[in-house]
Amino acid sequence: MAEPTTTAAATALTLGAASLLPFVNGNALLGAVFGAALFATTKKDLKPLQRLMTMILATGIGYLLTPEITARSFINNDATAGMIAAIFSLPIILKIMVWVDQSSLSDIWNKFRGGGKP
Repeated sequence: MAEPTTTAAATALTLGAASLLPFVNGNALLGAVFGAALFATTKKDLKPLQRLMTMILATGIGYLLTPEITARSFINNDATAGMIAAIFSLPIILKIMVWVDQSSLSDIWNKFRGGGKP
């Protein structure tokens, strides 16, 4: 696993570059990254690739759900809403990753096709 200073520098550089884009909500992105990093760094039983995948997925979900949370709850701050969405999406992501890892392709196909036998 990378050193904390390396990870912090990479996160700061990525957030700085993303905040230059006019259509990116920097507060929501920052909150989602912090929420994903908080949860992903505390889970010790994940492999490095799984940790990276969960952080990327949780950041995306947290960023995308931020407007919905601010519209439907008492939370008005985009950073807080992004962090909460990322933190609560991670257990669901981990359950899905375990299920996909333990299932065969035919099991997954049958589950989404209808689950019944022909």
